[in-house]
Amino acid sequence: MAQLTLQLLKGDKVDSRVDYRDGLPKNVSGVMRPVLGVDGYMLQQPGITLLGNGVGVDRGGIWNERFAAHYRLSATDFIEVSATGTYTSLGTILGLDTASLPYSFQTQAIVVNFQYWLYDPVNLLRQITDPDLGAPIDATWIDGYYVFTDGEYLYHTKIADESQIDPLQFATSEFSPDPTVGVGRTTDNKLIAFNRYTTEYFYNQANEFFAFTRIPSRAVNYGLVATHAKAEIAGQWFFLGGPKEGDISVYALGVGQASSIASREVSQVIAQYTEAQLSETTLETRIVDEYSYLILNLPNEVLLYNLNIGAAAGKEQAWSILSSDVETGAKWRGLNGIFDPRISRWVYGDNQSGKIGYLNELEATQYDVLVECELYTPFIYLESASVDLLKIDTIPGFNTVDDATLFLSMTYDGVAYGMEVTLDYGAPGAYGKRLEAYRLGYVENWFGFKLRWASRSRMAFSRGVIDYG
Repeated sequence: MAQLTLQLLKGDKVDSRVDYRDGLPKNVSGVMRPVLGVDGYMLQQPGITLLGNGVGVDRGGIWNERFAAHYRLSATDFIEVSATGTYTSLGTILGLDTASLPYSFQTQAIVVNFQYWLYDPVNLLRQITDPDLGAPIDATWIDGYYVFTDGEYLYHTKIADESQIDPLQFATSEFSPDPTVGVGRTTDNKLIAFNRYTTEYFYNQANEFFAFTRIPSRAVNYGLVATHAKAEIAGQWFFLGGPKEGDISVYALGVGQASSIASREVSQVIAQYTEAQLSETTLETRIVDEYSYLILNLPNEVLLYNLNIGAAAGKEQAWSILSSDVETGAKWRGLNGIFDPRISRWVYGDNQSGKIGYLNELEATQYDVLVECELYTPFIYLESASVDLLKIDTIPGFNTVDDATLFLSMTYDGVAYGMEVTLDYGAPGAYGKRLEAYRLGYVENWFGFKLRWASRSRMAFSRGVIDYG
């Protein structure tokens, strides 16, 4: 009898294009920690628990540190969300698109539907209708200015009045003639102009007209494909885009360069969409337990990138799919997450309804609805062998209800999986439960496994061990 150990951080499958593909785990992500002879383990993503109800589908959220308030654009209502989940409507803003929500020392701005709005507790919500405003698509706040782009120009508010635009304070991103898609701010207070095929930086030189001056040596020949498909985490910017003659991918923005963090599998998922279809894509960030994540909201999928796994084990092992429910496989419901320090939780709007929920590490359900999870193993080569036992090391006994059932299936070609075997993950308090499947049959050469489950309790899987002879 011989034995083989399986790492579970990355799985395999094949597709109809005669290609080996990554079996992206669904609702599961890796944790880098040496345990039981492997480099890390797979942990199910937290569930979402209802905090309260807003008005409708979420269009943007922000924690405003200046006002110590949680604001959201919920359907057509600009709302303030309390720590208990109740909301107060602060006014109406029509439209369907995602909002940019920068804020200053004095105000909270909302740039949406080609409009510019300001809110503060004294003057309340009002639309700014300065004749020189134009039709802004994105904004950021930097050095006392709200800086906008309308797709062609860069311009900003007056330093002494956030409701006024000076017609002389306009500029363009001149590194390339491509349109400007979005703007941002670096941690060292540089303005970023995200163009479609290039990215350019500016610094505040307090010029007489447009206050900012280009930094030619810092420009990058990679650009942004969608206004809200960019995000900053731990001082670094990430974005969905690419060069003028190249594939659209997910990039980490560096000084004078950009590097792709997308695996080949993720690039193939993104390649399913046209640029027009990607125009409403958003990119979000999250930090939980010292682990940093990017959340890419594509038209039909939500992809999760684990930055810690990417740095330690490579980008091919760092991606997962996030989804909701069991029957439809709908994309993950959470949208526009913010960390609310009043309750020390990540709070999300919803892409289906007005629900507002928080990440709950004690549950696996989303709004009390079961969620399907999948985990693929790597392909295993054993020539003319009998697979007598598959043991998967888990952390049993901590499930809150006795519904922790797994379905194991086996493939000999990476496409078709055989009849599922039902395995009991373990009952509450059954800490010594072993997850084992016996007499799995004879294999001629290579094979693989898939685990599938839907439980009210989270699960973890560290390694697989195969006994064969």
